[in-house]
Amino acid sequence: MAGTKDPQTTLNRPALIILCATIFLSVTNASMTSLALPKIASDFDVKADDLSWVVTAYLIPFATGSMIYGRLADMFGTRRLYLFGLTVFALASFATAAAPSFGLLIGARVLQGMGGTAIPSLSLATIIRTTSPADRGSAMGATIMVLGLGFASGPLVGGMLTSVAGWHGPFLAMGAGGAVLLPFAARYIPGLPGSRELTFDYAGAVLIVGAVTGAILALNRLPRDVGDPLGVAGLITAIPLAVLLVVRMRTARDPFIHREIAANGRFWGLSVLGLTVQGGHFAVLTVIPLLLAKYYGIGAIETGLYLVPGALAIAALGMAGGALLNRVGARFLLCWGAAILLAGVVVFHVAGVGWRPAGIAALYVAVAAGYGMVNAAVITTATGVLPARLAGLGSGTYNLVYFLGGAISVALVGAILRSRESATDALDPLFSGEPVAYSDALLVCVGFAILGLILALSCAPRRPTAASRADARTPEPASR
Repeated sequence: MAGTKDPQTTLNRPALIILCATIFLSVTNASMTSLALPKIASDFDVKADDLSWVVTAYLIPFATGSMIYGRLADMFGTRRLYLFGLTVFALASFATAAAPSFGLLIGARVLQGMGGTAIPSLSLATIIRTTSPADRGSAMGATIMVLGLGFASGPLVGGMLTSVAGWHGPFLAMGAGGAVLLPFAARYIPGLPGSRELTFDYAGAVLIVGAVTGAILALNRLPRDVGDPLGVAGLITAIPLAVLLVVRMRTARDPFIHREIAANGRFWGLSVLGLTVQGGHFAVLTVIPLLLAKYYGIGAIETGLYLVPGALAIAALGMAGGALLNRVGARFLLCWGAAILLAGVVVFHVAGVGWRPAGIAALYVAVAAGYGMVNAAVITTATGVLPARLAGLGSGTYNLVYFLGGAISVALVGAILRSRESATDALDPLFSGEPVAYSDALLVCVGFAILGLILALSCAPRRPTAASRADARTPEPASR
């Protein structure tokens, strides 16, 4: 951080800026792609059902790859893998923009997800291994800031780029951004050594990839059609593979998911807390543009402007996250943040969907503030209960669970919106306005937020953990 004397052994300011910039790039890419879908459908003459593969082709490798990269980083170090992932992401973005057919576009999106997933997981692992516990909160706070800005500004940026350069615009921008950042990353990102004691469990990796892929296919297909063959195949594949994965963790000599991680209940509780806040927040971000477009005729760019105040709230809490974490503690941020998020989504569900756009924007600020408070503490706290030597796999595992929160909630929200499209009476008798389907869909967010508050109250540490105290040492030496 700023003020450190040896940039070779700590995360200096240029390195943190590069990490944050690449995280912003990957998150913005995920949240703005949907703006290009209508033009892709028009240019390639594809049906709406096939169009979902533009998203799914990116989601599957992005989800499964975070743990793969994390495990490899613990074995071989982070820097080369990080640069490899950023390079693949940039090249695949250009390839997506230049794709002459829909099939090649889908293939390029797969490669984009394979590269993009390295960015958040290895960024977190680098921060964990190159900062002291005292500095870690502020570094994580910076990543939370860009995370929130990326999610909230994605629709605005995507709308602008699509209006200027068609569906090619967002992908060209991602490729250019990656290409610009690559030499700076090569110059400033510290090279951290791996551990020769760890091995790569190929069977475990295959089981994880298969189980997560099946789960994502089921989540994306079955809510639209419970009889969808691909969704059913994904579900019946995911369940036995998940069972085999548990057996593998118990029997293998050095399983892919290390036993110290698998047996750490607090880590999993905090990771699921991250899943709930991501799920609740991302579902709200999905509902707002649809709601504003249907009832007020508001387009993507104007919607993005309405989301800016919420994005600024997340950014402010991210910037202050380190100081707040050290001053008031993780429990305060986790519990109060979860409570504010719950209050925000409850008001949105009961009344907010019937408000004018300015009121909806103001309500999103409250939801974003709760999300930002939890995120300012949960990543640091979850990874802090693990030993530093497992930072890569730990951060990759957390990212996978966190990412699945958005995938689950958006799939459920989409299914409810479709099934309740013509409903006249809301499922919740407390709501009596016109946008019945949107109020019903937000019940998903309420459920996520309730679970999040329960987890915050039960898992938030009342004092520094033993792992955190043991880790209160100088950061690991870096190597070039």
